[in-house]
Amino acid sequence: MIKVLIVDDEKMVRDGLVYTMPWKELGIEVVGAAANGKAALEIIREKKPQVVLTDIMMPEMNGLELLEIIKAEIPNIKVVILSGYDDFQYAQKALKSGVVDYLVKPVDADELTQLMERIGDSLQEDLTFDKDKLYFQREIEDELEKYIVAIRAGKNQAALSTISGIFGKETIKNLPIEKYHKLSVDIVNTICLMLEKYGVELENTVNESYPGHYLELLNITSVQELSEWMQEFTKKIIILFDDNNGENYKMVISKAIDFIDNHYYEDLSVQRVAQNVYLNSNYFSHLFKKIRKESFTDYLNKVRIEKAKSLLSENIYKVYEVSDMVGYSDYKYFSSVFKKLVGVSPTEYNKLGK
Repeated sequence: MIKVLIVDDEKMVRDGLVYTMPWKELGIEVVGAAANGKAALEIIREKKPQVVLTDIMMPEMNGLELLEIIKAEIPNIKVVILSGYDDFQYAQKALKSGVVDYLVKPVDADELTQLMERIGDSLQEDLTFDKDKLYFQREIEDELEKYIVAIRAGKNQAALSTISGIFGKETIKNLPIEKYHKLSVDIVNTICLMLEKYGVELENTVNESYPGHYLELLNITSVQELSEWMQEFTKKIIILFDDNNGENYKMVISKAIDFIDNHYYEDLSVQRVAQNVYLNSNYFSHLFKKIRKESFTDYLNKVRIEKAKSLLSENIYKVYEVSDMVGYSDYKYFSSVFKKLVGVSPTEYNKLGK
């Protein structure tokens, strides 16, 4: 028997669900009914139900707070939200906490019956699915890394192909629809988190620009529909990324410029500066030239030579000392760069200043 707990602050709703549903025929035992999340938590810890049907807006501890505790303590419990609040924000928070579905009250008995039958099938499939879960997660994460690299490099078709490939895997195709919903939300959240590592904060922008995207998932009933939904969502991500990355990249290069200006006298390589702004050196060099219209090396030399001119004008230091002070360990190279940018050698410039 599958054990179910019902949580709702309205007694009429609780009693209606307990006494009007054909629980025994479905192979289900109702192990308790609670008026709030706090009371529900006590029953959950004692009775250990496999399924929890819960309202969101309740006193003492609401449904979302209960969800967070369930997620932390007993993540395998299947949670279904019952709410009169047909609002994507509640759906979004609930889906992030791992609910299997979101039903708007008054609950339709046939709809709930079908859902419980699917959950029963899902509980059976969990036993097999969990064995492959760790390998499966690692495989998905590797694919998402490729996806992020493609988006950041502007290779939009490659990004679309990668996400299509993820949802075309046999392991995913065989998932029950509830797990497929959860997987889709996990992937969306992971994409936003991965992009945040590179200074691209998309989650709030996604929510503002497409304020129904999480709720849309719950209206999907097939693997094919979900695959198509993820394709469309990827296109939206690409559009938002294209709209926002220009300013983000300018900020990244601005930080790099500040770092160069403050560390020009050190042994400063493109790798070191790129690492400071969390980019690989090749991509950083490409981005620097695209935004600044000059190479990293040209800019660094320009900063160093301007500082060298200032130091030489003071008539305090010898030329080889100035070379070392502005970051050139090779005096001959310093002289060559100086003459190229200034038109005269450092020695000649020094004489002109006297």
